[in-house]
Amino acid sequence: MSNVRTIDIKGLQHAEREALIFPGVESLTDGDMLRIVVEFNPVPLVYMLNAQGEYDIAYEKEGPDEWILNVKRTAPRQDRKGQFKELLSEMKEGEVSAETRDKAKQLFQAVDATTLGLLEQELIREGISHDQIRKSLCDIHLEVMRDSLVAQRKEVASPHPVHTLMEEHKIIVESLNDLDALTRRMEATDSFEAFGADLERLRDIAHHLVEAESHHQREEDVLFPRLEAHDVVEPPEIMKQDHVEFRQRKQELFRLAHNPGSLEYHAFRARVIELGQYLAKELESHIFKEDNILYQIALQVLSDEEWQQVKRDCDKIGYCCFSPEDIRGEPATEAK
Repeated sequence: MSNVRTIDIKGLQHAEREALIFPGVESLTDGDMLRIVVEFNPVPLVYMLNAQGEYDIAYEKEGPDEWILNVKRTAPRQDRKGQFKELLSEMKEGEVSAETRDKAKQLFQAVDATTLGLLEQELIREGISHDQIRKSLCDIHLEVMRDSLVAQRKEVASPHPVHTLMEEHKIIVESLNDLDALTRRMEATDSFEAFGADLERLRDIAHHLVEAESHHQREEDVLFPRLEAHDVVEPPEIMKQDHVEFRQRKQELFRLAHNPGSLEYHAFRARVIELGQYLAKELESHIFKEDNILYQIALQVLSDEEWQQVKRDCDKIGYCCFSPEDIRGEPATEAK
């Protein structure tokens, strides 16, 4: 006989809701059902649980003042979180073995982008730092998932805000590729004279990276609060933490590029290489996650009316010097 349990989370804070929902869902055995009662449509939760492929999700009631979601386990529980913890422990030892790398690839191939995002959220709630997850797993994640996630993502047309953000990302990645190549060349130089014309190129790249601040502001001031209003909290918070780190490094790179004489050349070279290679690797990884996880969740949970307001609010903030030219004056539309 199946067991049915009800949790009422109306009026609770985000952390209080999570403390009831996730343990309740995780504890389900085959055939058991969890009824979740909430005062808003729990679309993000439905999206995340569906992505795991282990649950049957159905609405018992849909508003206007109360939604009831029925969650039933339909497949044996996969301890993917435990597998991720094991991989993180192995990777902390230093050099990643071929066996560990293969295990990581197999695990990544078994989950989609949204499930990965949920697993990361759960690990962070349990005290594992975002830096540890990112530094340990990011390279393998990108290697395995880049092509498949790009192929699966939902496309939107100009002037939809997500289209604009993703087009800006393409230009930022071009600058990051140039920065990475520049730092590789810089390793072979021993003076400002030998660095030569690359100094001017460094100034251009640093300018574009700093100019991207309005891109981050549109995310932080417009898109992220909309997601948080839909109870999508951890992914925007992780992205905002990244922005703080990137902002500090981009500004320092800009200062060095425009005032190279503040350091003797070998100190200048060492710091530019350190900053440039960090940004080239970590910012590109950040962009990939936004394109394929954060934006995809946003496209799922925000209504057409909300996207119209997002577009208007983005217009008020303004755009980067390298933003697409066709982003103003039209309603946000989704590609058919």
